[in-house]
Amino acid sequence: MRSVTQRLFGFKVEVVGRPGGVTAFAGLPLLLETLRATVPGSVYRELRTALRYTNWKTVRRHVESLVLVLGAGGDCLDDVRVVRADVGLCVLLGGLPSSPTQLKDFLYRFHQTPAGAAWTAAEDAAYAVPGTARIRPEGPGLQVLAQITRHVVARLQQRRPRTRATLDVDATILAAHKAQALRAYEGTVGYQPQMAWWAEQGVWVADEFRDGNVPAAFGVRPFLQRAFAALPAGVTEWRLRGDSALYDEAALTWADAQGIHFAVSADMSEALAAHVRALPAAAWQPYPSLVDDPAARAEEREWAEVPDFIPGWARNLQAGTTPLRYVAIRVRRRQAGLWDGDDAAWRHFAVVSNMAWEGARLLRWQREKQGTVEHAHGVLKNEWGGGTLPCGRFGANAAYWRLAGLVHVLSEVLKAVALPADMSALRPKALRFQLLHLAGRVVHHAGGWVLRLAA
Repeated sequence: MRSVTQRLFGFKVEVVGRPGGVTAFAGLPLLLETLRATVPGSVYRELRTALRYTNWKTVRRHVESLVLVLGAGGDCLDDVRVVRADVGLCVLLGGLPSSPTQLKDFLYRFHQTPAGAAWTAAEDAAYAVPGTARIRPEGPGLQVLAQITRHVVARLQQRRPRTRATLDVDATILAAHKAQALRAYEGTVGYQPQMAWWAEQGVWVADEFRDGNVPAAFGVRPFLQRAFAALPAGVTEWRLRGDSALYDEAALTWADAQGIHFAVSADMSEALAAHVRALPAAAWQPYPSLVDDPAARAEEREWAEVPDFIPGWARNLQAGTTPLRYVAIRVRRRQAGLWDGDDAAWRHFAVVSNMAWEGARLLRWQREKQGTVEHAHGVLKNEWGGGTLPCGRFGANAAYWRLAGLVHVLSEVLKAVALPADMSALRPKALRFQLLHLAGRVVHHAGGWVLRLAA
């Protein structure tokens, strides 16, 4: 034992080897309790088979260990050492979490082909080709991880039912200077997962990990099909919002046929731009910002229907088909042209939709996705640890990213099931500060373990 005198506050610090019976993570087991109460052992048996383990409980321990690390605020595999060193927490868990080496081996096993075999170097190289966008098919392990997330989302729906599901779909860029990481459109080297956020529940329901050079507009329809299929029972109304990456004929034709109401930013093609510019002045209506800030006050904004624009999509050429609706927006600085060199021209944008809402309402609703999915990307990357990928193997990083999303859903279930209403809006940092990182003493009493917390 070492003793250090703290001169300013008049107490001494004693550093001991392993203080028994004390934990700094008294609330952390609640995340694992939520997971165990939700996901049946049969799913872990499937994961055991998919990853070629012999014991399903070993697989569950690895999953739970990563949930602990990410839930506690760690962002790398070595951070599990802090959790393993907490003797009181290990007593509460009934054992030691997995080691960094075990977790690395566990994640490596997700780097597998659809048949379950490990990717060879040649197969890896065939997918990681700069300038060629290809979506890697998921192996059996990643597919089972998606099942685990669906189980937890279904539990949230049981506890906090919602009949409407608005999916905000958008990709995000993860910077990762790995040997096989590819360059994204904005120059960042890394990965670009496509994500689907359920706005009413505030959780991720689907993700598709992608190489950095695979744009969000690539393979949109299959991803939408997968995302809406992941929604639990009880949802009777489906909606979709997105930017121009979703402006895809096959995807929107499918969504319309499925009865999914959508509003998506449209590509401003030459034909669409010509129709917008040809609109008479009387067609434009005020579209004021609801946010009172200097930037909004400095702009003029108006909206108008674009009634005659019908792109040459196959659905529009079929008899009896109702063409999709286009709503235009134009924006310019107030008093533009007042000074020499000012740009007095309007900037034009458009939204395509199959909804009949009043134009300003539709546009505001579509723009709300910027405050949901883009904010949620930042939370997942920076507050749940998903933005720091563990290695250079694509499948391992995909599994780690999916597990970070799982931790977020678990936190929402925990709030809905066990926490008071005033904690329902807590961000990860506040949740850790108020609950997960509580100090407690673990004592053995009357044949069992007791966790003692300060009132």
